Amino acid sequence: MQFKYIKNIADDNSEATILLYNQIGSSVDENGNITYGIDGSYFAYEMQYLQDKCSKINVRINSIGGNVMDGYSIISSILNSAIPVDTYVDGLAASIAGVIAMCGKKVYMMDYGTLMLHNPSGGSDKAVLNLVKDTLVTVLKNRTSQDEDTISKMMDVETWLDAKTAKEKGMVDVIVSSGKKIKMNTSESLYNMALIYNKLINPKKQMNLITNKLGLDENSSEEIVVSKISELKNSLEEMQAENERIKSELAAKEAELTTIEAEKEAHKLASIEEMVNSFNVKEEDKAATIELAKVNFEAVKNMLSKQSVKEPVKVFDFKNVVTKKGSEDRSSWTIRDWEKKDAKGLEVIRNSSPETYENMYNEFYKKQK
Repeated sequence: MQFKYIKNIADDNSEATILLYNQIGSSVDENGNITYGIDGSYFAYEMQYLQDKCSKINVRINSIGGNVMDGYSIISSILNSAIPVDTYVDGLAASIAGVIAMCGKKVYMMDYGTLMLHNPSGGSDKAVLNLVKDTLVTVLKNRTSQDEDTISKMMDVETWLDAKTAKEKGMVDVIVSSGKKIKMNTSESLYNMALIYNKLINPKKQMNLITNKLGLDENSSEEIVVSKISELKNSLEEMQAENERIKSELAAKEAELTTIEAEKEAHKLASIEEMVNSFNVKEEDKAATIELAKVNFEAVKNMLSKQSVKEPVKVFDFKNVVTKKGSEDRSSWTIRDWEKKDAKGLEVIRNSSPETYENMYNEFYKKQK
């Protein structure tokens, strides 16, 4: 069964706890937005359910108050309960929540708690408001040691009471020691006061969020939680160190890959240049041809292969010149010697090896200049 306000039921059904940790009833702010609080009729329904299950009910309160009509339903369900109902002021019990707190068979209040009573408000019909106040005064008179006139005056001036004062006025039976020192500033808004008290009331709930996140049992000690956090911190540091090592290895591999790629590019360029130089490609066209070959080597090679392959330069053997008298070494002859002594042989050189002839010509005549 889904409960809205029942916190827990003891395994032996000896008692149950139900919470008033919100505003009483719903309200509408100045922007027309509805803020949903504790539904009085639903609270009464859960109270009735508990009466059939348990032998005692604890109602724990930390509320700014709110709608009196919902408050009436809650007050009635407590006062008319077939089993004992104790109330606990765990933080703030203000306005109608303060009246509800006084309805317990026994009223407990945390030593840092705050109780506030004031006149009902809302609506323009003073007669109705006075009637509501009278009913609340009656409830408080019957549940405390204060008389009607004293209670009425307390409500008129909006009275704030700490635990000690509330007990002195017979409004609280037992002050529960917390071991905590806190002085609440009543100039705070009721909403902020309730939030501050919630932090005091629910430290275990906040710890449960931590233990759940850490994967620990909710009853784990503080030492176990700290140990787990240290373990996770050490694990994180190890992972960070491993990450740095992997990053370093990756950087080394990338550098190695860059070197390999550079070598491959250099080898590819050498192969391209060798291929281009093996064909009759004009000097002014070589750079463009090489760039094309980088993109598509085979296509450029096929294109050039359709042209004539560049013939290798013929080297004239001057040490073994064949003459009528036999082989003769003319490696020391200049072009001028050839012109004077063997003009026909020079013509043969010119026709068979133009490069050799050009070199001889330049070697001799350009030096003469």
